[in-house]
Amino acid sequence: MGTKFNSDADVDLDKPTIIEEECSEFIQHELPSYTLKELLSIAERTLGTAESTESQETTKVRHSLLQILAYLRCGERIREESGDQSSVVLALASIIERVIAPRVSLKPFKEGNAELPAAFDDDLKKALKQRLEHCQAVSGPGLAVLEALAKHVNANGVPLGDDDVLLTLLAFTDESQEWTSPDTATTARALLVHQFDINHNSLTKERFIGETVLRQYLRPLFSKSKPPSVTASGRKAEYPDTDSRGGHGSNIPDDSPRTKPWKYTDLRAITAAAWAVSEADDQLVAKLWPLFTPVLLTLVDDSSTPVRRLGLLILADFLTKIPNHILHNNGLGKLFEDAVFPTLAYLPSLTPTDESIQLLVPAYTVLLRLADKQPATTSHDGVRNGPKNRLLDKMLREGVFMAYFHAKEYISIVEVLCQQTALILNQMGIHAVKHLKDLIPMLSAIMADPFAPMGPATLLAAIQALQAVLANCWPRIPASPWQDEIINALVLCWLHLPSHDSEKNSAPPAATSQSLIEQELLTCSKMLAAVLKTGNIDLAEHVAPVIEKEPALAGLFPGQESPSPPPSAV
Repeated sequence: MGTKFNSDADVDLDKPTIIEEECSEFIQHELPSYTLKELLSIAERTLGTAESTESQETTKVRHSLLQILAYLRCGERIREESGDQSSVVLALASIIERVIAPRVSLKPFKEGNAELPAAFDDDLKKALKQRLEHCQAVSGPGLAVLEALAKHVNANGVPLGDDDVLLTLLAFTDESQEWTSPDTATTARALLVHQFDINHNSLTKERFIGETVLRQYLRPLFSKSKPPSVTASGRKAEYPDTDSRGGHGSNIPDDSPRTKPWKYTDLRAITAAAWAVSEADDQLVAKLWPLFTPVLLTLVDDSSTPVRRLGLLILADFLTKIPNHILHNNGLGKLFEDAVFPTLAYLPSLTPTDESIQLLVPAYTVLLRLADKQPATTSHDGVRNGPKNRLLDKMLREGVFMAYFHAKEYISIVEVLCQQTALILNQMGIHAVKHLKDLIPMLSAIMADPFAPMGPATLLAAIQALQAVLANCWPRIPASPWQDEIINALVLCWLHLPSHDSEKNSAPPAATSQSLIEQELLTCSKMLAAVLKTGNIDLAEHVAPVIEKEPALAGLFPGQESPSPPPSAV
């Protein structure tokens, strides 16, 4: 399908892994020969069931996996036997899957703990921590066993395992997750491609995404935590049931293993959802969107920053593939908009600054993609006022301006807001002129701050946002109060740069940053000169007296100095 998953299809399953070195001590010994069925008996005896594995020493589990791997690496030690080998392979792969899967069993807990919010459940936190550490230790040899097993049965085209095995492989494809690593992710991706290749008649990627991942696996996992705004069939609810997610009362969040098994017990789910979106093409998304919708809305509505961020990133990918008419005809655009907008209010000091940035950037990305998919109608006076610009207006008013008002003392937040302002304005075009009364004062205040050069990234973002203002709102700037405020901002910003301020004693920012800021300011002044010229206004008339008083400004406004008086007649 041309997706990024297939870029790993050329990974060589015969390439030695670092795990081979760890099992070399087993290979060096004289190993007895076994059939696959006998090897399965060893695995059942040493690894047991998923529940008993939870209580075993991780080092013992790893040792057993390396021992099994040693037998599989020494192909001559595996005796052939008559009969169907597929059931043996499936059983052996299933045991390995249960051992390495990032999945926590609730059986050891008290029955009532499944109802307890995770924030108050110390037993669950401990179990999750132990399971992650366990997966980190055993996933390498476990996946190596599956890799060796795949090579052993490849000639007969025997499938490696059932759906659970493939879903666990999916969980290890994302190397950003705590339970995996670049090496295990590479192995897992190669094994998945391998399975699709040898079973292409019975296991197509489209069928696996639609039936296995979305319908059979994710749908039941998310059924108890979906937001009330969406129905069980994945469509917009006309009459949302605000009590449908209750269970603890209005003051305690419904954030327990009972309602969110995908978050606390089966950690494979979010990676599987991300994989399904990334691997699905436009046609498959158009066909299966009702199965995607509840999962996406649940993730972007979660109270946890990492989960909400992942949900926003997955939704942004989803929006690049879903056809526009489906968003409009089924009310999904408004549904996603309402789900994402609250994230724009995750600001300091209630939200830590770094977490706020992690959420703001993907949230604005999602809203910009939503806006790009909205129709833009034109009124009788030529001004676009359709759903697209209504959403962009809302992003500025309830997003950027509100956030700047509440968090303007946080320089990294201001940087993000300026960056998003430029992106929004470039989509709005001339329609943005209605916001000049808020845009110019905000950007002017940032640029004219004497301490602005100490945060070069934020200052640069503000200057580039001003360039977007000039590029899109230029018809309303000449002969308006904004032209003088823009000139004032440029002048003060230029003079506050350390190289132009002889009174600054603090250490200047990096020379490359200052040079880039100077270049962008110079671009602004040239753009302003061009804009004013459309109104038959000469910029030199406004800046020449200032340059005469402060010669350093000649670099900001080249060619705008007062002409030299003619020489007097002798």
